[in-house]
Amino acid sequence: MPESNHIEELFAAALALPREERSAFLHEACAGREVVRAEVQDLLDHAESQDGFLEGSPLGALQAPAAELDAGTMLGRFRILEHVGRGGMGDVYKANDTRLGRVVALKICRERFTERFEREARAIASLSHPHICTLYDVGANYLVMEFIEGRPLQGPLRVETALQYAIQAADALWAAHRQGVVHRDFKPGNVMVAKSGVKLVDFGLAKTVEAAKQEAGEAITQAHQMPGTLRYMAPEQLESKQADARSDLFAFGLVLHEAITGTPVFAGSSQAGLISAILRDEPPPLVSPHGQVPAALERVVRKCLAKDPEERWQTAADLRDELRWIAQSQPEPSSAATMAPARKSRRRWVGNGLAAAALVALGFAWRQWPAGIDLAPSIPVVVLMDTPAPPGVYDPETRLRAGTNADDLNDALRSLPVSLHKETVGATWNREDQVANQQPSLILVHRSVFVHALVYEFKTEAGSAAHKGQWPDPDADVAFYGRLSRIGRDRLEGMLGYFAAASGRTRFIVYAREWSEGSRAKWSDALVQRFPGLRGRVEVFEVQPVDGVASFRKDVNVARMREVVSQALARR
Repeated sequence: MPESNHIEELFAAALALPREERSAFLHEACAGREVVRAEVQDLLDHAESQDGFLEGSPLGALQAPAAELDAGTMLGRFRILEHVGRGGMGDVYKANDTRLGRVVALKICRERFTERFEREARAIASLSHPHICTLYDVGANYLVMEFIEGRPLQGPLRVETALQYAIQAADALWAAHRQGVVHRDFKPGNVMVAKSGVKLVDFGLAKTVEAAKQEAGEAITQAHQMPGTLRYMAPEQLESKQADARSDLFAFGLVLHEAITGTPVFAGSSQAGLISAILRDEPPPLVSPHGQVPAALERVVRKCLAKDPEERWQTAADLRDELRWIAQSQPEPSSAATMAPARKSRRRWVGNGLAAAALVALGFAWRQWPAGIDLAPSIPVVVLMDTPAPPGVYDPETRLRAGTNADDLNDALRSLPVSLHKETVGATWNREDQVANQQPSLILVHRSVFVHALVYEFKTEAGSAAHKGQWPDPDADVAFYGRLSRIGRDRLEGMLGYFAAASGRTRFIVYAREWSEGSRAKWSDALVQRFPGLRGRVEVFEVQPVDGVASFRKDVNVARMREVVSQALARR
């Protein structure tokens, strides 16, 4: 990542924090990079010296020109490169930020933004995710955004390609929803396909959950008054009810269906006809011109498109994880055109001494297929379970991007010949049956996963520091948080016992930081006494600190975990 982009992301993340938490955040996020820290602090000091978020922007208010601005025109520190689009709100230009030396998208709107927009902009600017277009700055009537070289999502796509884009988009929506931001205008035109994957753009209609609640119930009498794009609205939006994260998931289903089939889900000869179709009609079958669509994928899309929000996927994280399962279970191409190259490639791979030795060490079994069909390895499934609660995310960079330890574990184990699946756990997570039904060979789980999820997401009485989205101070109520901690540990141990009973072959690795050998042994013994079926199947793992940071991005922990995983799979 260019250093200038990283500075802007750190600035946005720090600006979204309470003032008293910024110093500690920068100390950890900029460890060993004093130049970066100084630049971010300078930006923060500048922002603090202004009267307001909008008034402190470097250009003030810009007059939206009736004609396109010529290339080379200077607006403050921005040099116009070219006009790239015009919409109902104003014009979008490709511009060069001469201060930071990067290309940006500069959107100049025809009216000054309101105080309400300022509050929304603060929330949106705090989003940091590789598949969300970054909002760098907000002026009195302009936005400075990441410039994306790409094209809008357009079908029909092959199923495997559509799944890849859908997983990235769902992960981006989850990052926004976790920050309390609802997009409200998720559509193909706002899903840009770039070299690095998809990017969600245009959060111009996005709302925080609180703002959406205030807006719900306002009279909507004409289609042009509705916030969003009519064809991709959820039923509750059309009925002027509150739009929440599940409204985005309805639109997600529409976009994924269209990406695979190449045609919109609902149609009408008029706006009234289209509204009627969205409210009453069932979606057509999910049929791809490129081949068969997995039945599991059609079920996922239909659940997105349920008319009642309570019957949809309740979180983008659950939707993303289900899509990952489907993507990982897709068979290799079997056509005559692809079989021969696949056999040739596999012969070379198996012929390699190191790869063959790795397969033997991991205890892989080869299935015998009918004559004429190539042999394929039986690949164990490794489930990586963790929560995005900030105190439980070990690596500062991963935490900054709203990631989890499971993301880092996925990178660390990616080269092993296994199928990896990530489960993002929350306080209300209840996917034990879905995981157990896959009969995974190995489950890696953070010892405090449910403790962090409970404390981070638990809502207490108004006025308490422990509201959702802010990590509370356990010292404020030792008894209360001690009880939550015991509940979380009990939930983890009960889950391990359940998985052990569901499959006699599943093994487990439970990891934590600062977990002494004596404490690990004591916990392991107590666990086996409670659930005898876990005897000999649980490996405990302490993540070692390197330069003061215990992280699965550190080479020593990557090597140790790869060794432990390999040994566990070899014993299955």
